[in-house]
Amino acid sequence: MLKHKIIPYLLVFLLVPAAVLLGALFLKGKQYYITAILITALSFVPFILNLKKKKLAARELVIMASISAIAVVSRVAFFQLPQVKPMCALLIISAIIFGKEIGFALGALSMFLSNLFFGQGAFTPFQVLGMAMTVYIAAFICENNFVRKSPLIISLVGGIVCFLVYGFIVDTSSLLLMARSFSLGSVISIYSSGVVFNAIHGVTTCLILLVGYKPVSEKLERVKIKYELFGEK
Repeated sequence: MLKHKIIPYLLVFLLVPAAVLLGALFLKGKQYYITAILITALSFVPFILNLKKKKLAARELVIMASISAIAVVSRVAFFQLPQVKPMCALLIISAIIFGKEIGFALGALSMFLSNLFFGQGAFTPFQVLGMAMTVYIAAFICENNFVRKSPLIISLVGGIVCFLVYGFIVDTSSLLLMARSFSLGSVISIYSSGVVFNAIHGVTTCLILLVGYKPVSEKLERVKIKYELFGEK
């Protein structure tokens, strides 16, 4: 019980965010590659702890790599449209089908790899954490049977969580790395300046989930059952 329940929650909500904050405050964002790689590595720990059938681990990793690759391509393909990215929606669907721990790992890995195209920076660890947390929380909410049966509710949950969680974490990077002081005025200014961008990202995620959840989730569910992935029997 300790290994499969408490440790994953500690990693997701305590150790990984702590690594991001320590990297920003003490390393001043300079060693962002080290911090981002550490976060990505830590994000796989809950997935590893929840492996129930080790003989299928390689097959599961192949599926995770495939989904991550598609997610990266979906973000790169829309590089000319700021914040209009299908990646978050695709990862949320994957997390709902395969589990929130897998979604957390996919979110961190996909964001880190996609930034190889968009450019790494001091903000990268925050983006990695933001996407991982967004996918995890959205999948956690959608574990409820009532929510999971309604694509409309799932799309709303995904859009709202994307707007609130991802937007807050990424805007916090601007506050910690760019603000010269932590006055109330500077805090309000930084967070308010990101509202429009976060709203676009949230609405885009909501619309893509609304249109794509059913067909994509059905295919992923079929793959999960056929190959007995992630504890499926």
